[in-house]
Amino acid sequence: MQNLVFNIDERFEKGKKVRMKGEVPCIIYGESLDNSISCKITKKEMLKLLSSPKNSVLSLNLNGTTEKCVLKEVQRNTFGEIIHLDFQYVRKGDSVKLKVPVTYSGQGLLESKGLLLETIVSEVQLQGHPGDIPESLKIDVSQLNYGDTVLTEDLAIPTTLKSDINEDTIIARVVYLSSNNSEEIEEDETSTAE
Repeated sequence: MQNLVFNIDERFEKGKKVRMKGEVPCIIYGESLDNSISCKITKKEMLKLLSSPKNSVLSLNLNGTTEKCVLKEVQRNTFGEIIHLDFQYVRKGDSVKLKVPVTYSGQGLLESKGLLLETIVSEVQLQGHPGDIPESLKIDVSQLNYGDTVLTEDLAIPTTLKSDINEDTIIARVVYLSSNNSEEIEEDETSTAE
């Protein structure tokens, strides 16, 4: 994980007024802070921040003081425009909970066999030191066959982290690409059983 620095300013006005000035309201909160800090960020600085690696420890320069944080939430309006950012303050040794996307490789090989990976869980919440939390959890599904499943235990979750999901939870399964194939298989299975 990278340690990146971004400039933000403390804000005293309401979020709507901040947005009218072309900036984005945000908040910094955390267990080790006495009070949450209302702040704002320019759109230019926000775009740089959002292009940084996911789950990075960010250094927010607030009024000359550097605060270590992780981006917890990006709130959008119905048009998809970002209207608010939430940051969690992180002290050395603090544990945080972050949602990490699960990414699958080898889906093209499944499709060449007439199969499709049906994703049930697209992200897993991990808890631990921010420096240990990966940007994503990757798994290769190219060798799977019809009916195979991917369980949480198949993910390479570092031992220093805790997951909020049971190890035997199915996160994806392999199905037939078209509904016609699955109907034919079901017919074959019922005729074989008779």
